[in-house]
Amino acid sequence: MTKQVRRQNASMGSPTLILIFIILCLVTFGLLSLFTAKSEWDLAKKNAAAVKEYYRADGLGEKFYKEVLGKEREIREKGMDLDTRKKWLTEGFGTFYDPKTDTVTAKIDMKQSQALIIGLQLNKGRDPMIDIYRWEVIQTEDYEIDQSMPVWSGEKQTAGE
Repeated sequence: MTKQVRRQNASMGSPTLILIFIILCLVTFGLLSLFTAKSEWDLAKKNAAAVKEYYRADGLGEKFYKEVLGKEREIREKGMDLDTRKKWLTEGFGTFYDPKTDTVTAKIDMKQSQALIIGLQLNKGRDPMIDIYRWEVIQTEDYEIDQSMPVWSGEKQTAGE
């Protein structure tokens, strides 16, 4: 009778160990899936904030473009000569207007050390009235890569190093 009990205990041990191993694997994969989902969610929120910020700046850029276009239409309607035109644009746009190149440039600050740069070329009497030569997002601060982690360069090292 004791031999039968021992065989029964031994035969129940292997399936139990396999079941415990399977459960541990499933729990581990479940936790990894949760961590991956959390990091993907955080990345999606960051991306959404960046896109929202870009479109905010882009909307301000569109307003600026329409303002410049309105001024150029007024100039055409009034039939201003070149000197009066430059004076009027300088008064209207201040430092944004460059009379030498006949361009209007704006910088719209964004979050995360970025800015939207808009450059408009005014066409004196030609169509289209304004050409957009620059509409891009730039970094306003220098990006520094952290190189403080010692990485093996592939060279042999002596024991003292």
